[in-house]
Amino acid sequence: MIIRNWRDSIPYVGHQSKIIWPILTRAGNENANPPEAACLRGLTNFTRHVVQGRITTDYHDHKDKEQVYYFIRGQGKMLIDDQVYPVTAGDAVHLPPLAKHQVINDGEDEIEYLNISAVVTT
Repeated sequence: MIIRNWRDSIPYVGHQSKIIWPILTRAGNENANPPEAACLRGLTNFTRHVVQGRITTDYHDHKDKEQVYYFIRGQGKMLIDDQVYPVTAGDAVHLPPLAKHQVINDGEDEIEYLNISAVVTT
């Protein structure tokens, strides 16, 4: 069992433009800091993301992961498989493997969300 606050993790820039705080990661991850944060057995990661105003993340997919984006602050759009959807605080977006996606912040305020990922084997 582990309790970890996002403020205790070291953020990095991922997908070319968003700030990511790795809170919990998959067991066996040698890069986990601190090592006890590598505790997840079924999930791949649990991260906090912030996209600053007027920033769009890269358009990408994951071949072996499903993800849930849970928006906790702000509003913007997501481009998913060439369709644009509005998103706002309180929305949960499920992305199955191979769903191309990006977050579009077309406003001035930050968009903040939690990302929960799990490996999917077929």
